[in-house]
Amino acid sequence: MHAGVAGHSVTMESEEQPVDAAVIGGRLVTLVADRDSATLSHALSAMALNTRPSNRYPDYEQVLAWVLGPIGEVIVARLGPVPPGQDLALNVLRKNGAEVDRAGLPQSGDWVLRTAGALLSYDTNGKEWVAAAGRQPDPVRRATLLADALIWLDFLLDADAPDLPDAAT
Repeated sequence: MHAGVAGHSVTMESEEQPVDAAVIGGRLVTLVADRDSATLSHALSAMALNTRPSNRYPDYEQVLAWVLGPIGEVIVARLGPVPPGQDLALNVLRKNGAEVDRAGLPQSGDWVLRTAGALLSYDTNGKEWVAAAGRQPDPVRRATLLADALIWLDFLLDADAPDLPDAAT
């Protein structure tokens, strides 16, 4: 795989090997973290417009699933695992501690939280929602969902985490 001019390439030099969703997802996360909006916009547009993944082009659904997976992993790493038999509720808090009304979130941001929560809870709806997003014909919607997932992941990676209570042993 090559970076291309200014990191714009998301294709493989050889058609022999498939593009790894984790490699592409990792590059996208880096672009968000580096605040490289020009390259990120180019990469998101290329992914959103490509509805036919091949050995040379990444599969949008797999990259989206890869980005959503670490969202759950970061939540578990920061807050601890969900105890057996309990449901997971993802609430967004402002700096002052007030809860953000989910109805006030953009539809794509709410989708990311619901889907990440479902995947983290092993709810089968999560995989269905990711698959439906992969079939989404609107490239703007596809790019927006992936961009929001990347932004949430970047935010969670940078957010201060509360101290976890000591686990009973």
